[in-house]
Amino acid sequence: MISIAKILVPIDFSPRCAWAARYGSKLAHLFRAELLCLHVGDPSQLARLKAFVGPEVPGVRRASVVLEGDPAEKIVDFSKVNAVDMIVMPTHAHGRFRRFLLGSVTAKVLHDSACPVWTGVHHADTPLSIKMDLNNIVCAVECDATCVPLIQWASELCELAGAKLYVVHAVPAADETSDNRGEIELRRFLFERAESEFVRILAAVGIAIDVTVAGGPIVRVVRDVALRHHADAVVIGRGHTLAGLGRLRTHAYALIRESPCPVVSI
Repeated sequence: MISIAKILVPIDFSPRCAWAARYGSKLAHLFRAELLCLHVGDPSQLARLKAFVGPEVPGVRRASVVLEGDPAEKIVDFSKVNAVDMIVMPTHAHGRFRRFLLGSVTAKVLHDSACPVWTGVHHADTPLSIKMDLNNIVCAVECDATCVPLIQWASELCELAGAKLYVVHAVPAADETSDNRGEIELRRFLFERAESEFVRILAAVGIAIDVTVAGGPIVRVVRDVALRHHADAVVIGRGHTLAGLGRLRTHAYALIRESPCPVVSI
């Protein structure tokens, strides 16, 4: 099963970081983990940090730390040195370009962190719910071996939370809006090929789960599936700096930007 012993929540005293503290607290209860609250700034802010997070994380084992330096670098370094298992943070979406840009600190953490990063809804005009219900979880996968650890992680999360899992794979070349005969035949061929490949890959590791194959741009397909199933979280593969980049990994930022619910990037 998933082992999450330490959850890191970076805090900059904004309302969205208050949400992250509350959300991280809920996850800490779920995983029976310790919550580490980190502020990067003036060391004299430690008392303020403790006062800020105290009301947001009742009944959770926690530690508060203040470090000086570059926020993104300190968050990533702290997570490595302290063997953090998950980072929870908002995307800091503000202003007229909020649909297109991720906050620079969040983007750097997503790029450099080796552990899963759980981000909030990107749109500033979307309310950040205090509730953390995990009833339905969508897992977006590539049609290759990288889908195995991702589905396993998402399956274990669902088992732990008592949630239902929906696995989806997008085929950008298949236009589901077209009624052209040639397009229909191409779509059938691409879908059947993907479905048979998933059967082969998953059977080899003993995973029995249905994978929904849908045509269209990856970001739109994942968003539509998340909306259709009222998803409480979307699990995606993020990849790391030196990893080979597949299509899903290159769309990670866009998936986070457009998701109607929090996204956990593995």
